[in-house]
Amino acid sequence: MKKCLFGLTIFSLLFYMSCSNDADENINAADLQTIKSLVTKIEDETVWSVELEKERLSKNLASDSENLAGSLVLTKDNSRILKAYREAVYPSFSDFGSLNISSMEYKNLSSAEKICSSLCNLDEDKLFSYFSSNYRYNYIFFARELKKGWKDNFGKAFPEAKATEASETAENEEKTIIKLFDHYIMGEAFYSNNLIQIPARFYCNMGFVDVTLYMNPSQEKSVFNMKIVRWEKNG
Repeated sequence: MKKCLFGLTIFSLLFYMSCSNDADENINAADLQTIKSLVTKIEDETVWSVELEKERLSKNLASDSENLAGSLVLTKDNSRILKAYREAVYPSFSDFGSLNISSMEYKNLSSAEKICSSLCNLDEDKLFSYFSSNYRYNYIFFARELKKGWKDNFGKAFPEAKATEASETAENEEKTIIKLFDHYIMGEAFYSNNLIQIPARFYCNMGFVDVTLYMNPSQEKSVFNMKIVRWEKNG
């Protein structure tokens, strides 16, 4: 930058002197010495600042655009930004679907979890109570299909009920508990016309059972139906 300014100053002075002296086209040694002294004076008296945007204004923007991705450095700050805008990735099964349950409202998710937990322990009183009053007959059909399908698909009788005390304060009261499934998963829900459809898969040591829940998304304890859609026995 300094050299550029010096050159420009010298050129300007030379041009000025050549124009002012038409009779003499050549600059003598005394004139050159005067110019050098003037340039030195300007250099000494000028307060130089740091050149602004030196790197940016000297780069080849075309080549920079091609190499932009490779020049990015991942830091903690831009990593947080990337995570905020990155879409979540959910696992999925080809024979079941996506496990993305993010679209479900909390109240619907909570109700579905209670229903699935009750089925794992086959708490029939609770399961029956989750059905809408006008559709409770559907639970009877579901329970009958579950018990029959257990024998037909798993080749074993439906598990026997185990009687245990319900609480220490309620003597002589017994509650039937059947540990039917070890755990479950829920899949992506589908909403349509005051209906939410939730796929669920229940696992036991013999295989798994796929069940679809049909519920009213705006009400609690509003199951319309529970439908078994698949049995799979372990090989």
